[in-house]
Amino acid sequence: MKPVTVKTSALIACALILTASLVTDALAQRAGIRAQGRDVNRDKQTKDKQRTGAASLVDARQEMRKLIRNISSVSRRANKNFVVVTLGGLELIEKTDAVDATRKSPATTYMRTIDGIIVRGLNMHPPEGGKRETRTDKKVRAELIRMADLAKRRGLRIWVADFAATPNMISESINLNRAKGYVPFTVANSEYRFDTIPKFPKRPYRENAKNVTGLKLAQNYLFLTDSSGYDSREEFVLALNGTNFDAVVVDVFHRGRTPFQRRHVQGMKFKKLGARRLVLAYMNVGQADSSRYYWKPGWREGSPGFIGSPVLGEPDNHYVQYWNPAWKKIIAGDTKSYTYGIIAQKYDGVVIDGVDSYLFFEGDAR
Repeated sequence: MKPVTVKTSALIACALILTASLVTDALAQRAGIRAQGRDVNRDKQTKDKQRTGAASLVDARQEMRKLIRNISSVSRRANKNFVVVTLGGLELIEKTDAVDATRKSPATTYMRTIDGIIVRGLNMHPPEGGKRETRTDKKVRAELIRMADLAKRRGLRIWVADFAATPNMISESINLNRAKGYVPFTVANSEYRFDTIPKFPKRPYRENAKNVTGLKLAQNYLFLTDSSGYDSREEFVLALNGTNFDAVVVDVFHRGRTPFQRRHVQGMKFKKLGARRLVLAYMNVGQADSSRYYWKPGWREGSPGFIGSPVLGEPDNHYVQYWNPAWKKIIAGDTKSYTYGIIAQKYDGVVIDGVDSYLFFEGDAR
């Protein structure tokens, strides 16, 4: 049998072809992989820039503080008694030392611009990751309480929204919050959809016949921002009139579409007993909702520039670069802004959601 011989020129040719193939693949990966006509790598790079690149240029936490301070300033120029509450954002009440990251100090200026904070899941939260456990981790709860107590010492009211699906859990939540001097509310929906008036307990916690004209007078509250279960605005107002909650938090749009008029807001301001209560408007400043009035045809991720990635599990909501002047104008820039609309309809105050969106720009998608 004759030995097989391979010419040197053939070996060189094969090596050149292999090298060219590897280089082509590498360049293709660097340029971007295309899937269904889209550059996958480029899409990922764009999202990374929106998250980490934007955050590297700004202090995301401080920018959120500044936005809330501006909302507070604009509101109180029109109504000195206007109430400002944040939904989340408990970590914003402290600032980290620029030199020593282990040292923190109270964000005094920021805390002076708000009246209270709603803490979600302080004691109980919806099941997560397929686990049945709903009680908040002891270490997590201890840290939340530490910050909540700091806020309380600085004059802020602490409201809590716990997940509690049974009467026993609800009672436990009420007792835990009462022991700390926090105002309790529980929701049975695992997605934190506030769409029903609780049936238990039958009467609000610390129900009273007093007129409530300030946040510190409120002993209880109702969170009812989803009015989709009510056919009309009038039906929704009547449902609230049948309760004795000291404060109610509502969306400014019935079923997300039709704004409540001033007469509707006025009708919400009275308990069943006839006493006055607070009506607070819900507003999200950290996310843009494609169903809201400000959303323009053709808007999408990256266009306009302040529209970021969709929120995980909520494709109609997008993170926004809330420090962008165009977004700030929508929120509180002029008489056509969200905040001015709330003031014009004579709400007693605002509950600001989306405050924790700064975490997204810090690389934490909690």
